Amino acid sequence: MRTTALSAPQYLTEPRGCGSAALWALWGRRFRLPPAPGLLFCLLIAIPALAAPAKPAPEPDTPSAGLYRLAAFLSDGESVGALEAFDKSMRRYGAIAEYIEALAAQTEVLCSIEIVGDKEADDDASDVHHLDLDWYMVLKSRADSGPEERRRQHVAVTMQRFYRNNSARPGPKGAAVWRITSISPEQILAPITMK
Repeated sequence: MRTTALSAPQYLTEPRGCGSAALWALWGRRFRLPPAPGLLFCLLIAIPALAAPAKPAPEPDTPSAGLYRLAAFLSDGESVGALEAFDKSMRRYGAIAEYIEALAAQTEVLCSIEIVGDKEADDDASDVHHLDLDWYMVLKSRADSGPEERRRQHVAVTMQRFYRNNSARPGPKGAAVWRITSISPEQILAPITMK
């Protein structure tokens, strides 16, 4: 009886289907694959991508989130980001902007803001919140052997919800941000005094 070498089925010798050339290049011809390796390969990549959970919806902006961002921007020395927490039409916005820009340029800041009281905490639909804050800052001059100042003050802040169309009413875009419309005392943001 004469024995002959068994020939490989056609699907093992000729690549075909979606992505099968890349599959064959990566795996070579030493693995036994099903009749349509390209289709199987596409399904193994496509199904997990489709089954991956969608990104969660962003958290709604809250007054506490706005204050957290303000403290982070002040600590990072980013005056532009810190000024986004304030309404540009508020009284004494220009002075507050000068204070924050001077802080960012002249000092290293460590800032912590804690909400002590919120008069509208139970009313999620309220567009205005009157907050009592415990505001703590450590200011260290960037100058060599410059002074270091620690501030801890009770600060009263009013925050208002503004919608993306820059009005106090819901607009077509619907997303809202909370901005500070009044702060007392504003000297918490004053630059460090050189003695």
